[in-house]
Amino acid sequence: MKKRGFTLIELLVVIAIIAILAAILFPVFAQAREKARQASCLSNLKQLTLGWVMYAQDYDETFPQWKWDQNYNGATVSPNNATSLWCNAIYPYVKNAQVYSCPSDARGVTVQNAFGGWFTFDNTLVGFPQSMLNAFISYGANEPLTYQDGFQKLAAMDKPADTFLIADMATPLSGWGGSQDWVDAVNANAPPDDIRWTNPIVRMAFPKGPECLAPLDAGTYWNATTHQSDLPANADSCARHMNGDNIGFGDGHVKFYQAKRIVAPLFGVK
Repeated sequence: MKKRGFTLIELLVVIAIIAILAAILFPVFAQAREKARQASCLSNLKQLTLGWVMYAQDYDETFPQWKWDQNYNGATVSPNNATSLWCNAIYPYVKNAQVYSCPSDARGVTVQNAFGGWFTFDNTLVGFPQSMLNAFISYGANEPLTYQDGFQKLAAMDKPADTFLIADMATPLSGWGGSQDWVDAVNANAPPDDIRWTNPIVRMAFPKGPECLAPLDAGTYWNATTHQSDLPANADSCARHMNGDNIGFGDGHVKFYQAKRIVAPLFGVK
């Protein structure tokens, strides 16, 4: 019998089917990989959050304190040698520089990059582990908690399960954007539809940075209050994990939040 091969049309049909399947499956594989990275990030944050909680238990319920505008190396007011930076303060409880880096963070920001404007990183920094200097840092802390006159205590938190300690972030500190508007809304018993309830914590909600949020002004991203209505339509894509980020809370639990839900009441400090 004469052997018969595939015709050109049959080959083209097979190739087309393979191409269609690839187009369907590749995004699924990409999402699965991102889910795995998100889970690894969640594990990192769990360890860091427990480090915060253990630190507070050992230091009379207080958190690592550092006033960035006053306590940097060389400041005239309460100069600091970096030992009270949150990432340094909790290191004895974590003992692993790798957990400071989110596998979905492609920026490559090191501890020296992040704090280099405030400190000279050399062997004169008492207690700062050398293994941390070149470690990548992807997470940031609740800045008002690290800047409290009188020291905000863990036991004094009204809602520790709703107060974030540390999270996916563009910088090692969250900034204050939106916090005062939220406090004013609380004090004024503002109605639920008041815009001040939904001010995003921008650096945490959108940690890929201001360039991702164009045309939002970069100064607004870093310093000013930003309202949900100010954000571009694609803002959620500027989150780190499929339109959201991982967050660690005052009671020790960690959770994934959609970017649009990462708003000023999560500061938990009034």
